[in-house]
Amino acid sequence: MPIDSMRVLPSDSPDTPLTASGTPLAPVPPPPASLFPRFSRFPHVPPVSPVSREVVVTGCVDRRHSFDLCALMRLPTQLTGPLDIVCLSGRKVRGASDYKGVRLTALLDVARLRLPQARDFTRAFVLAQGADGYTVVFSWHELYNTPVGVGALVVYERDGRPLADDEGGIGLISTCDLRVALRQVRALTRLSVHLADPHTP
Repeated sequence: MPIDSMRVLPSDSPDTPLTASGTPLAPVPPPPASLFPRFSRFPHVPPVSPVSREVVVTGCVDRRHSFDLCALMRLPTQLTGPLDIVCLSGRKVRGASDYKGVRLTALLDVARLRLPQARDFTRAFVLAQGADGYTVVFSWHELYNTPVGVGALVVYERDGRPLADDEGGIGLISTCDLRVALRQVRALTRLSVHLADPHTP
């Protein structure tokens, strides 16, 4: 075979696939996504809601404590009675005849707050965090020195049924708030106790 017949033309890339006759292969376009609807951005797959199976108490406590559903049910229970979940605009998001759960303070009492000084309770606060990262805050005074603490509940039933997975499994509701939805945490996973820095201006 003459050497000249093996030369690569300037217009061709050395990696261009050729047919048996030496002409470049035409690129084949990918099939349209409409041919594969199941794999086109997965429109049939609904978003997965985060679910909590336990609540962990950490931070300024004697020891880290974990409460699964069975542990929560062993604590004194409380019912909310009829409750409307109202958002910031005043619109009713959801209503229920009853939520069942335990006071948030009951979990803190089991874990026992660790306070270096006797009066450190005045600067203690609790962050309640959901599996999706949504976080709300309660001060010690709210929980132990106002009616808010009576209505701040870690809930696991609504209208006599366990909270479904799309409701988070375990949640938190502050029933004494004017806008309950703002401090409602779905899929509650963590309660962390902190002390505010007394030297922060």
